[in-house]
Amino acid sequence: MGVLEDVFECRQCGCCCFGRRGVRFYAEDLEAAASFLRLTASELKRLYLAPGKEPWDIRTDPEGFCLFHQPDGRCLIHAVKPEVCRRWPFLPGPLNDESAFQDAAEACPGLKKGLKWSDFKRAFGRSAGQTE
Repeated sequence: MGVLEDVFECRQCGCCCFGRRGVRFYAEDLEAAASFLRLTASELKRLYLAPGKEPWDIRTDPEGFCLFHQPDGRCLIHAVKPEVCRRWPFLPGPLNDESAFQDAAEACPGLKKGLKWSDFKRAFGRSAGQTE
C-alpha cells in the first residue's frame, strides 16, 4: 500500500463529481476519453463538454453532477479521467486550507475517518518525496 492509500481510497461514490465548472478537459483528456468510450472527439465534445475552446468544461446535469457521473456513483471514464479527478482529494484547496480539508473529509467516504489535516498534508508530502 502506498503513502496516499494510507489516508485515502477512492470508493467511487460520486461525491467529488458534484459541482458546476472547475473540471477541465484538455486535448489529451479528450483523446483518451473518446477512445475509451469509442466515440469521435467531436461526438464526445457534443455530448459531454461545454462549447468553446480548450480547455473545455465538463457539462453537468440539472442536479449539478458531472455528465460522466453514473446513477450508481461511478465515473463513466474512471480509467481515463482528467488529472484533477485523478488527484482528488489531494488538491490545493484541501492541502492548503484546513476548512476545505474538513469539508472534503465530511463529504468523501474515501478519506480515512478521523484523519487530521496535518496527517493528510504529511502523507501528500511523503508521496511527493518531501521530507518531514
